[in-house]
Amino acid sequence: MLQTTPGIVLHSIKYGDTSLITRILTPRFGVQSYMVQGVRKTKARTRASLFQPLTLLELVVYHKERTGLQHIREVRCTYPLAAIGNDIRKNAIALFMSEVLHHALRNQEPHPEAFDFVYNAVVTLDNQQENLATFHIVFLLQLARFLGFAPATNFSESHCYFNLQEGVYQKSPGLQSQSLTSEESMYFFRLTQASLSDNPNTKIPSSVRRSLLLHTINYYRYHIEGFAEVKSVDVLEQIFH
Repeated sequence: MLQTTPGIVLHSIKYGDTSLITRILTPRFGVQSYMVQGVRKTKARTRASLFQPLTLLELVVYHKERTGLQHIREVRCTYPLAAIGNDIRKNAIALFMSEVLHHALRNQEPHPEAFDFVYNAVVTLDNQQENLATFHIVFLLQLARFLGFAPATNFSESHCYFNLQEGVYQKSPGLQSQSLTSEESMYFFRLTQASLSDNPNTKIPSSVRRSLLLHTINYYRYHIEGFAEVKSVDVLEQIFH
């Protein structure tokens, strides 16, 4: 059955000489894998660049329940990402976001609110002029709400050590691999309260930002079984740290 749906590209791989297999997040069907045939031909009607990470699309698809690979009939870009492709900082953040989403949404059921959040995050990133150094951390912390493991908000003077495994602030530090320091926990809490368009990266030392990024990724590992290594972290560290 032909269906029209918005979509956000998460990941694409080459298939054969001229085609792609792409994973796309949609509000109605969750994450779907699509075969895009002939898109890498020299004179292809549909450009392969439409399937770059985080491209925002409108799709007309042949959707079949319980089918592995779906097929696309028509596709167009709904919001050209002018800045992400030309700003090395934004491009690095976009690659990181798409890689995390690719790993985190392996079996994601339809979740329109999560789709809207990711869509708006991509648009915000493209338009953002400042506060980029912690954008990706705030994105992860807000995304966790939709994935069911939002960090607790019980930070206080007495509960000032965040436990990654339990997702709560506790009175004393636990195992070093599972617990943030009191300083890290304070900044971690601040970032959980921040918005994507207004976050306090200028007030966080670069060494702490690096630790918070790695801790947040570990937080995902504790709460998503089989969460894979995020390779784009190295690029972010080179740019922002």
